[in-house]
Amino acid sequence: MTPTEPMHPQDEDRLDEAITRFSLVIRAMGQRQSQMELRLAELYQVTFIAFIVVVASISFLTIILSRQVPEVSSAISAMNRQVASIADDMDRMQRNVQGIDHDMRSLSVVIAEVDRIQGGVGAMSDDVQALAQTVAGMDASVSAMQLHLTDMRQSFELMEQNIGRMGADVNHMSEPMRLFNWMNPLR
Repeated sequence: MTPTEPMHPQDEDRLDEAITRFSLVIRAMGQRQSQMELRLAELYQVTFIAFIVVVASISFLTIILSRQVPEVSSAISAMNRQVASIADDMDRMQRNVQGIDHDMRSLSVVIAEVDRIQGGVGAMSDDVQALAQTVAGMDASVSAMQLHLTDMRQSFELMEQNIGRMGADVNHMSEPMRLFNWMNPLR
């Protein structure tokens, strides 16, 4: 067919039908395009809202963390100090255990010395018992001496009384001589 030749009515109907179909296809494509654009716009909005929620959540968590960082930092510092103190205590304990170990090594010498001292104490115990017996004997001697001293004291008291009487007798007997002495011009 040439462009100037008239079309058959069947061809025209087919052409009209093809154009109608083509126009339906184009409309369907347009509607699909519009639906896809709407879905894409909704997806962008949902994505943007989700992004805002995520950013807000991260910001909120960042604010919470920034407020808790000093507390966490001070807690970590305190924990570090406590761990250092524990390490120092462990060092001291290790030195003490080493000292105890060293002292335990010399314990056999100490035990031998204690055994020797115990033997000496046993000998001293015998000596102390002998000394106690001697002191008991001395107590008896001191008691006897005390009795003798009491007797001597009583004898001295009697002697003193006798001497006192003798003095009175001498005074009485010397009275004439005193009178004579009083009369003596040479005195």
